[in-house]
Parts: sequence; structure tokens; C-alpha cells
Amino acid sequence: MAQPLVLSLGSINADLRFEVDKPFSGDATVRASGFSQKSGGKAANVAYFTHRLGFPTKLLGQVGDDDFATVAIGPFMQENLGLEDVFVAPNSVTGIAVVVVPADGNKSILSVPNANMDWQAPAVEKVVQAIDNAPPSSVLIADFEVPRAVLEAAFKAAERRGFRIIVDPTFADQIEKTDLKRFYAVSPNQKETADALGIEVADESQARDAATKFNALGVEIACVKLSDGGCILGERNETTAIRAPSVDVVDKTGAGDAFIAAFAAATLEHKSAYEAACWGVAASSFSVGRKGTHASYPTRSEFDQMLVSVLKKNGR
Repeated sequence: MAQPLVLSLGSINADLRFEVDKPFSGDATVRASGFSQKSGGKAANVAYFTHRLGFPTKLLGQVGDDDFATVAIGPFMQENLGLEDVFVAPNSVTGIAVVVVPADGNKSILSVPNANMDWQAPAVEKVVQAIDNAPPSSVLIADFEVPRAVLEAAFKAAERRGFRIIVDPTFADQIEKTDLKRFYAVSPNQKETADALGIEVADESQARDAATKFNALGVEIACVKLSDGGCILGERNETTAIRAPSVDVVDKTGAGDAFIAAFAAATLEHKSAYEAACWGVAASSFSVGRKGTHASYPTRSEFDQMLVSVLKKNGR
């Protein structure tokens, strides 16, 4: 029998990454200290990392028919990760993310969705077919950076197959409360949690309350990611804090995507929710210590070493 898949649905971007010495605002003109073009987008980052960890993976999304498409999907060709379910949107531009990273690693992102939001019916039907044809016990990871109609079709297909749906929302205010009972797990950061629930999430106590609220609304597992790299795990209306080891933060770009990718991989390995959340914290903790997204993701051996550090930090 074929191995279960990680099905990663959502945004595929070309990241235009600028390094600056310090954050800026207003009408300032700032000289950047570095620039690079890399593959990005939440779904692309998730797929790249789960594949790197050794898990069968399928990327579901769209690029444009422009030169930026090569930037966005080039690394997947090098890694022999199949792109049969990455579609080209005719007369559209590939999604672009302008990523500004100051010295403290706290990035800012300006996202232009472009092809990520330019779906036609045939591409939606192919996404449904990919889910319909996936092996039993596969998992679907989705962001909210593609049209609602695409998400709805994918969610219904996953529900028909009995697949767990894991959501890592960027634009969490687009989540309807009635959606939450469909999701096995969610992994928003504090701001995304506040947007999704309409409550303040400024500290750990409020994050615990939010995780419990997610559970009450039907989400089986809630991982509220904290600004210090740890998370609050909510399961069956009980909460647990998972602490992150101390690391030197270089760049937080893509760290949240590493979290949910590792969480999903652990789910495929039938780990407990606590273990899966520890996997997520280990992945994101490693990622913030390097520049970029894909280049910052650990190999399996590097990941395993960081996981040991996370477990020790939490007395395991």
C-alpha cells in the first residue's frame, strides 16, 4: 500500500528578500545591505520541508506564466519533488512576496497574491482529483492564501476521504467560526489567533484562553505560536506550554511554515499531539537561526538534534 501523503495546498511565491540594518517606516529611503530571490509561499515552504524530512509530499497550487515561476518552483525540480499538481495560470503573474529582514530577524512581508488567487474551474477540479487519489490516512495542510472556493472544494474532498485537515492561516480573519470544527489542527501565531477569534492575545495567559476557545469551537488540536518561539498546545480543553530552546535569531521568515510542516509530519508518524507540537517548535527554532526559508530548514539529522533540545527544555 502506498504511503500517506502530506498534501500542501496554498500559496507559491517568488520571495524578493531585502536585508536592512534596522526597521524603518514613514517616507524614509533606506539602503539595503543584501538582496536575493528565492522560492517561497506557505504551501511551497511546507512541501519543501516535509519532503526534506523524508515524507511523501504533494504540492497543490498555482504559478503564473512568467519568469518568476522559475524562481518559485525551481528548487522543487532540483529536489525531484513532483510538480504535476502545480498549475500555470494563463496570463497571470506568479505570486510575489517582498520580505524585509532587519538585523533582529523580525521580518515584514508585503504579499501580492497574483496567480495564487487566479484559479479557474479545471485547476480546482485537479486539486480535488489529487485529494481523491491520495493514499488513505494522508493529511491536508492549507493556508488561506488561495480563493475560498478552492479551499472549500479541497476541504470537502478531504472530508470525504477522512483525511485530517491542518490549517496554518495567514489571513485568519477570513476563517468562519463554523469552519473550525472541520479542522483537526490549527497553528496560528498570536496575531492570527486574535484575528480568528476576535480576542486579545498579548501574553501566555491569553494564549491559553485562546487555545481552549479553539477546542470549544471544534478544533481538536490548537497550537498557538508564541513570539518567543514556543507554543501553547490546546487539546481537549487542557493547555500545555511548550518552551523553545534559546537560539540566536537571524531571520524568522518561514519559521511558522516549518512548524506546521513538522507538526504534520509527526501526525503521519502517529505521534501524540504533544510530540507533534514539540516537532513544530524544534523545526521553527532551527529555522530562525539561518537566513531565508528553504535554506534555513534542517536536514533530518539536524532536526532530530534540535528535537532532543526541545524535549530536554520541557523536561522530557
